[in-house]
This record gives sequence, C-alpha cells and structure tokens, in this order.
Amino acid sequence: MTQTSPAIVLTLTGTGIAAVRDVREGGGRVIGVDDDPWRPGRYSRWLSAAPELLNLPLDAALVDALRRYAARTDTRPVVLPCSDPACEWVIEHKAALDTFAAVSAGYVDAQAGMLLDKLRFGDRCVAEGVDVPLTVIPRDAADVAAFVAEAGLPCIVKPREGHRWRQRLRGQKLLTPATRGELDHLLHEVIGDPTAVVLQELVPGPESELVVGAVLTDQSGAVRHVLTGRKVRQFPRDFGSGSLVRTESLPEVARLSAEVVAKLGYTGVCGTEFKRDPRSGALRLIEINPRPTLWFDLCRAAGSHIVQAHWRELAGEPLPTVAPQRDGVTWRYWTRDLIALGQAHRRDPKRLLGELWRTPRHDTLATMALNDPRTVVATLAHTAFQAVSHLKR
Repeated sequence: MTQTSPAIVLTLTGTGIAAVRDVREGGGRVIGVDDDPWRPGRYSRWLSAAPELLNLPLDAALVDALRRYAARTDTRPVVLPCSDPACEWVIEHKAALDTFAAVSAGYVDAQAGMLLDKLRFGDRCVAEGVDVPLTVIPRDAADVAAFVAEAGLPCIVKPREGHRWRQRLRGQKLLTPATRGELDHLLHEVIGDPTAVVLQELVPGPESELVVGAVLTDQSGAVRHVLTGRKVRQFPRDFGSGSLVRTESLPEVARLSAEVVAKLGYTGVCGTEFKRDPRSGALRLIEINPRPTLWFDLCRAAGSHIVQAHWRELAGEPLPTVAPQRDGVTWRYWTRDLIALGQAHRRDPKRLLGELWRTPRHDTLATMALNDPRTVVATLAHTAFQAVSHLKR
C-alpha cells in the first residue's frame, strides 16, 4: 500500500524536509507542494517529480489539482501539512480532500484549529486543568491594565495567528515589552489592533529550560509514542524556534505530553513544548503545534520514525511500533544556530569560540545533507535572501 500511496508534503521548509526524509527512508514516494522558490526543500533529490503540483499556492485550485493527480495515478495520496498555513488549508478543505485523499482526523477546527488559535488553546487548557501561562486578548486599556497587574512585566505579545504577522514583525514569533510604555506602543503603533494579539505571562528562566515532545496519536485517538528532548539553543534567542535540539529521556515531559494531548482530544502528529517555572518548579505548557515541528528530523535521526509511522497508518497499514529514542542525538539548524551564537556573544569573541567548541556534533541538519547537495546550495541562498529582506524592512 505504501508504494502506491505517496505523501503530499505541504510546505518545504525544514519542517517539510523532516517529513520528506522520514517517508523516503521508509520507502515511500513524496510529492512536494510549495510556491515559494526560496524554500530549500523544493530542491531535495528525495522528491518525486510532480511539476503540476510543486508550484501551486495553498488555495482552492490545489484541491482540484490533487484530485486530478490522484485520479491519474489511481492512488489515494496521504496529505501531510508542515506549516500553520498548510494546516489551516487542510482544515478548510478537509471535506473535499476526504473524497480522494487520506487526511488525519485531527485536521478539523475543534482540534487543529483550536491549537492554532492562541486564545482558544489557552481557554481550553484552563478548562481541562492544564497549567499554562495566563493568556488574554485585551479589548481595551482596562483589560491591559488588569493583565499587567496579574501577570506582571515583561510579558509576551503574540499575534493570535502568528504566521500571518511574521513579515510585519520582521520574522519574529512574538515580542516582549518590558514596560507599560513599550506594551502600549506595540499594541497601538506596531500591531494597530489590540484585539488581534494575545497577551501572555512570561515564564522566566533560560532557554535551556525549554523541553519538547514529539507525539504520535493514532487515528482512534490513542497516544502511541512520545519522543522527548531539550532545546539547547533557539533563534531568535530567548523566544524563537529551536536551532539546536538534543534528545533526552524526560519521563515527566513524556507523561505530560501524552496527558495534555489526550485531554485536548487531538489526533495525529504534534509537537509539545514546556518550560520549567523556577518560581514553582512545575513544567508549564507553552504550546502545541498540530503538525511536525521544525526539529522533527531529530525523531528520524534518533531512530523513532514518528512521521513515517503516521504516514503508514494513513496509507492503510497497521500502525507500526515506533522504536525507543536514542538519547544524545543532536539536530541543528546550522545557519540559524550560527546567527544565534553570534548575536549572543558578538561582544565577546573568546566566549563565542568557546561556545562553538562546546557545541555537540550534529547528527542531522535541518535543511542540509551531503547526500542531498542541492539543499545545501538552496539553504545558503535562502539565508542570504532572508538577510537582505530583513535589512530592507
């Protein structure tokens, strides 16, 4: 079945590349879809040729193109969204996709849609008794004042739909005003609409206290496997995506990840993130991404083929048992990690060299591989393009 059920990977960033690699390692065919010519995954040698799909944007026309592809090849393709916009697209078009493709049951508004909306996610966690930072959407100045009085400053300002605001925020996922004046400036001058953001309590402590889980839930809703690890570094520093992540057996993270995913009723593959609060010593849930996350190639490198198992189940096979993780395996987003180190130690070259020396040897890179040389060139070109774009903005 897997030989005739290709994976359709939507969005070919490092997240998409992780899915491509894992399915290919399992002997499957992979079709990529991404209309951004700068995405490194578009140039991977592991993609099967489907030029009629590769360059299509995430809109209604893609549904028709996938339907024609499925009819022509007499297959039922497995759709794997690998970005937030791709998840939204699948949710919107799931009814049509279900007629000719295999899509995880979790891609409905009540599950994945809830996880993508920061306020709904926070409210649901509170209702289920899950420990999350205080999260509100302010309606007016009184709401802002009440939040500051309870949560204090600095705080986190997140757009409710973060991926829609990345360009305005120059690629940042969030902002962290330290004073009331900075907060008001962000709400009224930078964002312009206070009701479009989420204010969230900031959990103090270093980024090394951020721990993560990769969760596989079968289509009946049972949690089947959790891989755990620790963020060693991230980019942007303090509040960004992982740039250096390492597997580490963390039983508490595995237990909490399984419990919260079960409570929220999500079905499929997802990534959890927690941070230990030094004030209470408790692990607090930061977010859940309803898809593979950027560092998911770490699962493959550590021997736990979570995406591959998910694809096999959607392709109609019995869900295979996922092998236990190997600890100490390191994933690195090389270009971003170097920038993160440079930002942190730009005034102290000796410390920078020391950090570089202590950095563990990577077992896999996010977007580059020697056996996939075009992704190396594409990654360097993409990094240069992003640098120029940020300088222009």
